[in-house]
Amino acid sequence: MTGHTILGDSPGGFRVGVLALANDQVIERDLGRLLPDDVWTFTTRIAYGGDCSLEQLAQMAPTLTDATRLLNPEVALDAVVFGCTSGTIAIGVDQIADAIHLASPKAAVVNPVQSACAAFERLNARRLNLITPYEPELAELMTRTFAAYGFEIVNRHDFGIVESADISRVTPQAIRQATAALPRNVDATFISCTDFQSLSVLADIERDTGLPTVTSNQAIVWRLLSLAGAKTNIQGFGRLLETFDQTADQQGELA
Repeated sequence: MTGHTILGDSPGGFRVGVLALANDQVIERDLGRLLPDDVWTFTTRIAYGGDCSLEQLAQMAPTLTDATRLLNPEVALDAVVFGCTSGTIAIGVDQIADAIHLASPKAAVVNPVQSACAAFERLNARRLNLITPYEPELAELMTRTFAAYGFEIVNRHDFGIVESADISRVTPQAIRQATAALPRNVDATFISCTDFQSLSVLADIERDTGLPTVTSNQAIVWRLLSLAGAKTNIQGFGRLLETFDQTADQQGELA
């Protein structure tokens, strides 16, 4: 061919790398359901298996830089998501960001914990119900972490899952029932874990409880849409995304 080039720019208006745990069966599906067509995601897997202990989760830390290098290395990424809520608690947000920036220094680093905290700020929610798949030790650390960000966990339900591969097997109906059973003396509900099948019952949960409800994957999407400059509401997946066009300019980083 002559006279013009056959090559254009790399596809995608906003490019996101996703670091997903090897046995996470939910995060890619949820992101695909919620993100618009011009946000392209590229996923790599972090070796993980066994139990959901703090020790096991912390062992991911040394692998994050090499995993990030596998995220479409020929294309500059706008953001990189660390797709594990409990892993964010176990490793720490600064260590995660430092490891990712070694491989992708210009990308915004997004994690479920800080994304959720920013969502709580938007919803004017300080007192929270918390639903987790974890054992009490890990859930307690999450409770203390949110307290350090200024959010009080008033009521909590833990499913007590030990094997990480079992988290995605908790049914959406079980999550809905556990959420509805908690008292309503709070401002909002947080459902933790990127591998939890909570998105499909999110609207039902908000109707059941009358409370705005945030999930790990929904909060990640909310943060990514803000970074991408989106202003479009997404219906059917919670108040946070249904009022996105009113809030996109109000989102900020949490230290």
